[in-house]
Amino acid sequence: MHQASFHSDNLDPALEDDRRFSLWYEKVEALTCCVDITRFDDRPFSGFLRWSDFQDVHVTRFGGTFGRIRRSRSAISRGPDDDFCLVFHRGAGTLRVDQSNREANLASGGAFLGTNGMPADMSSDAPFAWTTLTVSRERLAALVGQADDLLARPLDPQRPAVAHLRRYIESVVKLSRAPHDPQLDAHIRTTLLDLIALVLGARGDAAQIATTRGLRASRINDIIAEIDRSFMSAGFSAANVARHLGLSTRYVQDLLQETGQSFTERLLERRLQQARHMLTSEQGDRLKISEIALACGFGEVSYFNQRFRGRFGVTPTECRRDSSRR
Repeated sequence: MHQASFHSDNLDPALEDDRRFSLWYEKVEALTCCVDITRFDDRPFSGFLRWSDFQDVHVTRFGGTFGRIRRSRSAISRGPDDDFCLVFHRGAGTLRVDQSNREANLASGGAFLGTNGMPADMSSDAPFAWTTLTVSRERLAALVGQADDLLARPLDPQRPAVAHLRRYIESVVKLSRAPHDPQLDAHIRTTLLDLIALVLGARGDAAQIATTRGLRASRINDIIAEIDRSFMSAGFSAANVARHLGLSTRYVQDLLQETGQSFTERLLERRLQQARHMLTSEQGDRLKISEIALACGFGEVSYFNQRFRGRFGVTPTECRRDSSRR
């Protein structure tokens, strides 16, 4: 996976807005498709972009104080490509889309399919914010027939496949890691392609494969995200996750087992890692070890001490002492 991230806040604040926008836009155009951007005249310039690529699949979070973005014929000539883009609108206002002789109005949370190969005009009365999944025309055509018929047609954000894909893309956008992990990259790419195939109406074998792989992978991602949100609660369990996601407890346990860790193992590991972080941080230094144990979801300090030593080879007290010597 290759990543890039830049924000207008990182530019020299002494520069005038026009110059800051020009420098920021040069980076955007070099990394993504070429577009013409119209800023709000009455607002200070602000813009951000976070980009990740997985071979022929790209995920981007993009936005700023813009009122209009066009993929004009001039922009197409500067950066000719014919990729498809599935756009999730994250801004506060209504996003108006015009492409392929179709017009659509999207409320926040809406989504549509576009293409870089044809002129497009998008405008909003509020600052732009969106997340996009970009796939090559050749790759998408192998999954979904007649994708051009879907251009600029709003997708139902309440459909399970659309909701799963949106959540999965958001988790991918937040992912930042080193070193490079080709196996994980390949898994993410496959899951993204499976889910977009389901969203856009794949048929036959492609749909069956996508359903089996894509939705299961997305649900595993939802379960892990729920563990990350709630692991510090002492009463947290697989049953809590199952109720929140509308699944059975057995299904939650079976899905996590496919990752090589049971629910109990993953929950314990998350709590132990958080405890070690707190023991070695300045903020946690003010807390007693028993307070850290309870804050991380352990009901008994003796059990916490036993598990911590078994995982890291030192007691919590030794871990804190070793950290203070560095």
